[in-house]
Amino acid sequence: MNIFKLVGSIFIKNDKANEDIDKTSKKAESMAEKVGSAFHKAGQKITSVGKAIAPVSAGMATALGASVKSASDFTNGMAKMSTLFDTQKVSVSDLSKQFINLSNKTGLASTELAEAGYQALSAGVDVNNAVSFVETAGNLAKAGFTSTATAVDVLTTAINAYGEQAGTAEEISNKLVRTQNLGKTTVDELASAMGKVIPTASAMGVNIDNLTSGYVALTKQGIATAEATTYMNSMMNELGDSGTKLGGVIKEKTGMSFQECMQSGMSLADVLQVTKQYADENGIAYNELWSSAEAGQAVRNDCLFFFLSWWYDKDEGRCVLCCQVNSCHCFGSIFNLILKVISQGFLKMHLMKQRKHSGTS
Repeated sequence: MNIFKLVGSIFIKNDKANEDIDKTSKKAESMAEKVGSAFHKAGQKITSVGKAIAPVSAGMATALGASVKSASDFTNGMAKMSTLFDTQKVSVSDLSKQFINLSNKTGLASTELAEAGYQALSAGVDVNNAVSFVETAGNLAKAGFTSTATAVDVLTTAINAYGEQAGTAEEISNKLVRTQNLGKTTVDELASAMGKVIPTASAMGVNIDNLTSGYVALTKQGIATAEATTYMNSMMNELGDSGTKLGGVIKEKTGMSFQECMQSGMSLADVLQVTKQYADENGIAYNELWSSAEAGQAVRNDCLFFFLSWWYDKDEGRCVLCCQVNSCHCFGSIFNLILKVISQGFLKMHLMKQRKHSGTS
């Protein structure tokens, strides 16, 4: 009896325990399902986040790669530049820092500035003046809608051809921007074309003021900058050739050759005025004085009118347009305007509107 009670008691307690275990197991299974579901959802979210982050990560990797390449290109650019100066006297590291500071100041890419620096040194700019020269070229590039390297090219071409007579880089920049404003051309177009006529002009004694004034007079008539370059080249070659009819007329009327007229202070418009008066006095069609068709295009009736009316003021007895171009200091003001215009897309439109209002378009 006692044994039965003992055994029966054990079984009863075991049943109770089994019931409790079953309940606990079901709770555990339910908990496991909930936890498993939670982990599954979390896994899905993590996967989604991973997919969302992937493009950002790829973008960051691309940007990092571009940054590394830019730094590498800048280093290579400075290394190339260092072949043009004595690294024992000028520190490449210090020069690199100056170009990086210039990049931060102007917003121009350091790689672009390094290439412009190389072009400047190649053209004969002293390494000690390289950074300031490139800064001027960079400002001209922004004002003239061109690259810094192109701006360096036109500035160094003018300086090397004319020497000190050309003026400083900033003075030349003023003249180019003024030509852009008065004529129908841009600094970019001038930079691409002027290198073809500057050697001829320099050899003939035609200074940069006369040359830029010529671009204004011709482009104002709708002649493209490249064509204007060809016409002026031909015109100056014929005027400077003492064996041509025009060369003889100039000698007869002034007692000087064309080159001597230029050296005496006469302007190109002054010489053209002399030849035009000769044609009128002798009843000769003006174009018959010119043997070159291209030169004749530059001084055909409508263009000649603009050459003389833009250039020469009889009451003042001076070359007005040359004085306008020569005395202009608009380069700095235009560059400052550019810095104030946030959207580069509206920049050219703004300047064109200004030209229209001023009547110079």
